[in-house]
Amino acid sequence: MGAAAAAFLAACAGKQTPVAAPNTLPPLAHQLTVAQWPLYIDRAKGGHRPTLEAFQSKYDIDVTYREIINDNQDFFAKLVPLFQANQPTGWDLITLSDWVVTRMNRGGWVEELHHDRLPNVEANLLPAFKDPIYDPGNAHSVPWQGGITGIAYNPKLTGFELKRFADLWDHRLAGHVGMLTEMVDTMTLTLLMLGVDPQKATIDDAARAQQKLIEQRDAGVVRKYYGQDYTDAMVAGDTWATMAWSGDVFYYKYLGGAPDLEFVVPEEGGVIWVTPMEIPRLAEHPTDAHLFLDWFYQPEIAMQVTDWVLYMTPVKGVQELMAQKARDSKGGTRRYYETLSQSPLLFPPDDPSEANLYEYKALSEEEFQQYFDLFNQVTEA
Repeated sequence: MGAAAAAFLAACAGKQTPVAAPNTLPPLAHQLTVAQWPLYIDRAKGGHRPTLEAFQSKYDIDVTYREIINDNQDFFAKLVPLFQANQPTGWDLITLSDWVVTRMNRGGWVEELHHDRLPNVEANLLPAFKDPIYDPGNAHSVPWQGGITGIAYNPKLTGFELKRFADLWDHRLAGHVGMLTEMVDTMTLTLLMLGVDPQKATIDDAARAQQKLIEQRDAGVVRKYYGQDYTDAMVAGDTWATMAWSGDVFYYKYLGGAPDLEFVVPEEGGVIWVTPMEIPRLAEHPTDAHLFLDWFYQPEIAMQVTDWVLYMTPVKGVQELMAQKARDSKGGTRRYYETLSQSPLLFPPDDPSEANLYEYKALSEEEFQQYFDLFNQVTEA
């Protein structure tokens, strides 16, 4: 087992008494450090980030914003020793996926939020993102973006249309399939392919999913198991078909110079997920972090982010603003914004099952370790 995997499992196994948030927040420090995924905030020419720069100007806060997260497991494993030693992580905000929030909550490793400092969040958080199973009452996290795990492919390279997750086992794609290192994504889609509802899956079902993944790997179909860097292989044509996250594919298709890419919710079902932002325990600038979270829940600000990252927004009013942008535009630009404003991949229905989407199972600690061990045997071989 790799060092990151071992650290991740050790973290999940440990249970600590949660640390309660202080009754009051300290004065504004005018400093903030943010750990983020790539391509997850709006950009402009010259590398500018307009909404981030507007935030810095508004509050006179010096923000260190680093696109440093490539994989939940690897990044979290770096934080574990600091959490266990009761030391600051060096980050005021981190953006780890919903299922990791569950693990951090159990360890007492994220601060409880002061919702009285989050008026825009309270007013504009869409119902579909409220009171999630991974963080009841949104007590420790605020959704940044949502998305869907499905399939991306280039029909000019594959030579055929992909519709099912099972198509990633097709021998015609040998050596050119990308799979994700994210255990929950890969195991959940494989369970769906086997006809298993992820919420009802047993450990025996997970073992069957593991065997199916081993079959794919040993047949030479898989090129590599990727983190966020799957996009590099996808755009370069090293992978012809790959597990993918919806917003990445939309970005490269519409804005990133790869118009031939297609994104598919597999016939067996796709996974709907949330990437929340969290304030890690002992963060040095929690007041500045609260301001950051609340700033991005202004619909006009969130619209700018959605217009660039093309992921699901958790902010009320963005869909209406995008529809208005379509009405105010002409020609191809109008058609583009009409398509986006009506897309269930950006604005999901209240009931995800209507779009053939499933949530991750909320695994117990024992189940998580069993799933993780099964999956690790696939990727570490």
